[in-house]
Amino acid sequence: MVAVAEALRVVLENTPVLPSEELPLEDVLGRVLAEDVRADLEMPPFDRSMMDGYAVRAKDVAAAPVRLRVTGSIRAGQTAERALEAGQALQLMTGAPLPAGADAVQQVEKTRREGDVVEILAAVEPGQNVVARASEVARGEQVLEKGGVIDPATIGVLATFGKARVRVGRRPALALLATGDELVDPEVRPSGAQIRNSNGYAVAAQAKSVGARVAWLGVVEDDQRRIVAAMGPGLSGDALVVSGGVSAGAFDLVEAAFAELGVEVLFTRVEIKPGAPLVFGRRGSLLVFGLPGNPVSAQVTFDVFVRAALLRMQGARAVTRRSVEVELLAPLSNRSRREAYLPVRVKSRDGRLVAQPLRSMGSADVAAHARANALAILDAARERVQAGERAQALLLANFLEDGDAA
Repeated sequence: MVAVAEALRVVLENTPVLPSEELPLEDVLGRVLAEDVRADLEMPPFDRSMMDGYAVRAKDVAAAPVRLRVTGSIRAGQTAERALEAGQALQLMTGAPLPAGADAVQQVEKTRREGDVVEILAAVEPGQNVVARASEVARGEQVLEKGGVIDPATIGVLATFGKARVRVGRRPALALLATGDELVDPEVRPSGAQIRNSNGYAVAAQAKSVGARVAWLGVVEDDQRRIVAAMGPGLSGDALVVSGGVSAGAFDLVEAAFAELGVEVLFTRVEIKPGAPLVFGRRGSLLVFGLPGNPVSAQVTFDVFVRAALLRMQGARAVTRRSVEVELLAPLSNRSRREAYLPVRVKSRDGRLVAQPLRSMGSADVAAHARANALAILDAARERVQAGERAQALLLANFLEDGDAA
């Protein structure tokens, strides 16, 4: 049995970065940027008015109130035809470039206009209400670093600096198979000892959320010959994930199926709760994961290990979820002698992060796991943590969307 940190190291050391591809700007949201981006022009490319008002020479209005002759008006996208001279003002809209000769803008609320004359009611300093040329970004400056996930703000930067086509990491092709005689489809009402197949849907959603293209191989019975055959279509992609059948029972046949297919198994158990039975290996360039069948175990081990591999394949800089220190509002126990990931709800209280442990019945309690927005991490030697003590918490995907997280 290997420690969590060691298992993650093994996974990442064996994960190749896939070739990049170039796509149109409108198709790269959520993808991993595979190139550094530098500014192809200065921002702003001219001295720009921060607000609606009048361009002036600061020395002309030092003894305000003063009256100046208005020589015209320009809005964003226009430029002044002539320089501003002594005793003159030019009306500007927000974003418009300053005319030559002007060095400040007085906001319209501090002026009074009568025909072609404007009264400037208060003095301004040189540069006031002006965004100076190249003060935001210099030409040639790096504005984006490769390895970041492209979000809407990143899209805006790419568009600003002319990246109509963007180089991104290729999306991994992942095949997903669920095993178990007991599994039925969600639309089927279970009878006897049957349960609905949640892993096929939850794990597929986890993979898609980090950019993978998922091929669903279906559910297969606990029969080694059938498991081997079902895995066949998934052997040509980048990753194969199988849920169930990886423990030590008589019908846990996935590891034997991996061996039959020539998978080099690198570890079979990890010191993590939930999810100790976790198989990882390689078949050439194909990464192979055998996740536990219990739904929470499958989701937690995917989040810690498979998610990291999929992001590394795309060239992401950050491949693990962010963890933060929290103050526990109630006690937590860990008698497993493994590193435990326990469901909590984290929120901000009086400027500090606090975590409320959630009642969970174990690794099949998908409802408790879905209510969590973080997982409190207790190391193997920490059997009990009291209320008021601190622990690390791994923030889940729904953390920022939760109303009580802020």
